[in-house]
Amino acid sequence: MALVATGVSAGLVARHGGAGAPAQTAPSPYREAVVAPQRPLILDPLLARSDPASRDLSALLNCALLRLNSRVVPVPDLASTWGVSGDGLTYRFQLTPGRLWSDGSPITPADAVATVALVQRLDFPDRTLASTWKNVTVAPTGDGTITMTLPSPRASFAVAVADLPILPASIATLSTPQLVATAHQAMPASGPLLVRSSDQRKVELIPNLHAALRPRLTGVELRLEPDFMSAARDLATGQADGVLATNPAQRAALATLKGTRLHDQVTLRFVDLLLNTRTPGLGDPVVRRALAAAVDRRALINTALDGQGRAQMDAIPAGIDWLGSGGGEQPNPVLASRALDAAGYVADLRTGMRARGAIRLDFTLAVPDAPPLPAVARELARQMAAIGVSATVVIVPADRFPGTVVLSAGYQMAIADWDNGADPDVSAFWRSNATPPGGFNVSGLSPDPFLDHALDSLATQLDPQLRAEAAQQVDQRLAEAVPAVFLYAPMVSFAVTDAIAGVVVPDAGTPAARYSGIAAWWRSP
Repeated sequence: MALVATGVSAGLVARHGGAGAPAQTAPSPYREAVVAPQRPLILDPLLARSDPASRDLSALLNCALLRLNSRVVPVPDLASTWGVSGDGLTYRFQLTPGRLWSDGSPITPADAVATVALVQRLDFPDRTLASTWKNVTVAPTGDGTITMTLPSPRASFAVAVADLPILPASIATLSTPQLVATAHQAMPASGPLLVRSSDQRKVELIPNLHAALRPRLTGVELRLEPDFMSAARDLATGQADGVLATNPAQRAALATLKGTRLHDQVTLRFVDLLLNTRTPGLGDPVVRRALAAAVDRRALINTALDGQGRAQMDAIPAGIDWLGSGGGEQPNPVLASRALDAAGYVADLRTGMRARGAIRLDFTLAVPDAPPLPAVARELARQMAAIGVSATVVIVPADRFPGTVVLSAGYQMAIADWDNGADPDVSAFWRSNATPPGGFNVSGLSPDPFLDHALDSLATQLDPQLRAEAAQQVDQRLAEAVPAVFLYAPMVSFAVTDAIAGVVVPDAGTPAARYSGIAAWWRSP
């Protein structure tokens, strides 16, 4: 969850060994223009997580014990079966017999054990990933079985397993400095493709002959571009067959290209309007509830996002839809105005802005300079003005926004874009003890033991029905307290030329999910 080396020689030998790439050059039938400000791409999937382009690439090269299906539910990948004990502490994974790395060597439990041990090292650089695996005990138990034991139940653990690409033990047991020094070097792959070559300009991939599903494509080329406009130009001029758009303006630019299809996907992120309850006026739940009632999400999505978003009324990201829908929105600015009238917030006859004594409903609305969020803020300010609440939009540099605005609670209102991940556990955002730096609860609400209990149930219950009931309780408590108004789940769009057939993109997931069915793609005549 987040707001949006030495010893080179040994590492080079280990990574190159068994990549299995032939020396000859052949034209790639699928070419994608990828926005990659950091080049060359990182090829170690455990060190690639902070760079979107490198992380997406790893989905083509590396498998985990589990994967997320089209409904964002964990299902077997390298494992053939898996299960969890009744107390939620012990997970068992049975490796699929006969699975091989691209160099022909077997994939074994030792690879999984070594991978987990790697991320548990004190010097492993990705501390967020390391925290997910803290105090997890992993051991092979014979017959290709791996046992993982947790110190306490955690319902999101299966998603964490799906988010951990397995490395060959020969790589995972290298020292951390060696791994960092050779992170741009190819290694044996377990996914449908492997790296033939990689440099500052492109990454060339060829089929992994030992993959569980061999791709119909004979090759893939990722053209590395510094920005979206360069990538879009590649698609427009026929130098690329695909491009990913990550915001509505980018999608609109790609939609004008003839012979191109757009595949829209809801992300696992969510955008909300944070309300700092320490602020005079916003400390009143009547005001916060009036703001929630006044927000018209459909108008917001159509106006600020060109229709590219899924309305979200509750705390659980709309992209995680297996819990069921929370129902449609019913904006009611008239009712919101009446509630403010009844609470004594009187509208000024000249300005229309409300006040009660010295408390004026006149706030600043901070937003990062990251499209389309400024447009979202302006539309929200317009909707608030209709009920007599003034919101002055303040645009903050995106790199400064998390620290100086959100985590420091240096805001009155703020628009934030969060990456929740694939599990509905939202404890990090709303549990009473999840204040920075241990979480993202920055609203200033008083501790709510009933909300905490519901969050704990959502975080620990394994039964889907019980989790759904816990999620409903979380939504009810947050709807009463209104520390934030939940707005929408952002979307991404994958543009592909008609020359590439068989492309099916899941309705929801991470941007890398666009590759989930790449084994079935082909270039049509």
